[in-house]
Amino acid sequence: MNIKRRTKFKTCPRCGMKMLDSVPTCEECGLVFERLNFATNKDAKRKIKRGDREYIIRTRKLPSDVKYWKLLLLVIFTGLMGGHNYYVGRYLRGAIFSILFTITIVCCVLNSYIVSHFPQWMELIGALLIGPFGLCWLFDVTLVLMRKFRVPIAIDLEKQDFDEVIKEK
Repeated sequence: MNIKRRTKFKTCPRCGMKMLDSVPTCEECGLVFERLNFATNKDAKRKIKRGDREYIIRTRKLPSDVKYWKLLLLVIFTGLMGGHNYYVGRYLRGAIFSILFTITIVCCVLNSYIVSHFPQWMELIGALLIGPFGLCWLFDVTLVLMRKFRVPIAIDLEKQDFDEVIKEK
């Protein structure tokens, strides 16, 4: 009887190296995986606003302060405006979505004027702007549904009290 043992692997969210699931730290960058359980999105948002991106990691595992159902509703209903990106602290991406949504609304409102005066521009606007914009939104919806949407979290590598928290457990 041939029994295959399945070994589980995990990927380090910082450097992308694959390793066994039982390894406590990344062999490449030294990240202690237990720290991911204490990392929050709220700290990451604060650090992103200050411009301190040194300890920001984007991970697929949602931190405790980001709710899946809220992220799913935001990406479905306000995703075209970038609401889900603002919720998780991806402000630049959210701003790009907001600007593209505003341009799309302006083009829809001024559609009759654009078509009557600049008919060749309408095809260009639709092909270059609205098509990829809608595809990006559908892609984000798919990523959230598959639980593969990356959320920034903050990890303080030099924090000394982390070791004390681990010892208390």
